[in-house]
Amino acid sequence: MTFVRFGPIRCLSPSLAFSLIIRKIGLIRGLGDAYADPSKRQKGYTTGQGHTQMRLTDETIRRRKRPTTGQLLLWDDLVSGFGVRLTPTKTSFVVQWRESSSRKPRESLRPHWPALSVARAREMARTRLGEVVATQGAAGGEPLRLAIRRWYERQTEINSWRPRYRSKVDSIISTYFEGLDNPRVKLTAAAKLAITELGQKPVSSVTRSDAMRVINAIKPGIAEQVMAIGSSFYNAALEQGVECLNPYRNRLRVTGGRNVRSRALTEMEFLTLWRALEAEGDPALGAFAILAYTGCRRREITQLRWSEVDLDAATITLPPERRKTGNKDPEPFVINLHPSAVAILRRQPVLEGNPHVFWGRRDHKPFDFHYAIMQRLNALQIPDWRLHDVRRFMRSGMARLGIAQIVAELCLGHVAKSGLVAVYDQHSYSTEKREAWLRWGDHLAQLVSLPV
Repeated sequence: MTFVRFGPIRCLSPSLAFSLIIRKIGLIRGLGDAYADPSKRQKGYTTGQGHTQMRLTDETIRRRKRPTTGQLLLWDDLVSGFGVRLTPTKTSFVVQWRESSSRKPRESLRPHWPALSVARAREMARTRLGEVVATQGAAGGEPLRLAIRRWYERQTEINSWRPRYRSKVDSIISTYFEGLDNPRVKLTAAAKLAITELGQKPVSSVTRSDAMRVINAIKPGIAEQVMAIGSSFYNAALEQGVECLNPYRNRLRVTGGRNVRSRALTEMEFLTLWRALEAEGDPALGAFAILAYTGCRRREITQLRWSEVDLDAATITLPPERRKTGNKDPEPFVINLHPSAVAILRRQPVLEGNPHVFWGRRDHKPFDFHYAIMQRLNALQIPDWRLHDVRRFMRSGMARLGIAQIVAELCLGHVAKSGLVAVYDQHSYSTEKREAWLRWGDHLAQLVSLPV
């Protein structure tokens, strides 16, 4: 009788020894069971970790019964580390790997099934696992400009960026990490040299002084954004097992903290802007008026679509992807409209083939407060004002009307409940918000009827 020994594993059979060794070192999850009984590949089998492994197909997922609680993980027998997670409400693909520290990070692939097929998800998983192996194997030896571009593309693939910020992050990486020319950005020779040298350095070799050479050579506003992106990249690299320090840490202390505006328009200043836009006419007046009546952010109104408006119900419903806080609050945001706001929307002409309520000078493009309009408004000599100040004007006006703070914050779409309040207060405040919007609308309608 022959014994085969591998660490603490003792076996009587060479085939069984091979099976247990493979499972022990974790190279391919469940390969030992499949080796012992190949028929299990087709009908699924349970690995040593208690997870089910099988040949994943769209039909397999469609037939699989969802769990009533918790989650069910099914692992693919073609690509180790690729699986599908079933919950009572959704089905999503996941990819998992083992780091040198024995951690097992797990990421979700987007979009969810069935929008993302098994075949496509499997290819995405192969790509992602290949990136992990390359990153861990290189140990941070890849040049920063290549690594951060690959990281950006990965984050884009899993929809980490909202469309508005995706293009901004892309532009910052290409200009301040890859060193590509941007006709809209004027950089000194010292800044260009610092960016070029930084981008060529290996990820693990970038020091604080390397990063600060670039930060000190560019404008403070963009410097904070560069540090934010760099810090996010290095945090992700650290999670993937790259041994390095984050040279972009403590960005707010370096850049002097956030420049938080507190400018609020006075009623006279607001009325001056209203009268000037009355001379401009629609769509500028209409968009400005809806901003004032609702307190929405600029693009939430300038890019407003007819499909989001219900004039009969006097509501606007903004989907999460069109809101700044959509990632934190996945529910649609319903805004109740004052009768004056409904009248403004009813008078907006509908352009065939253009889904936007306020359309611009080009087909299928939304209206925006372009340079010429803002120049005419700036000529009114209202000091240091922005369109976003209209949002603060509404919030301050609601406070003067005696509207409760939590209701006024919810009208702006802010996350007004936190901590234990968010846990125990599950009231929607829909009635209170509707009354607040109507009270504010009454006040605003009375204000704009006054002479300047």
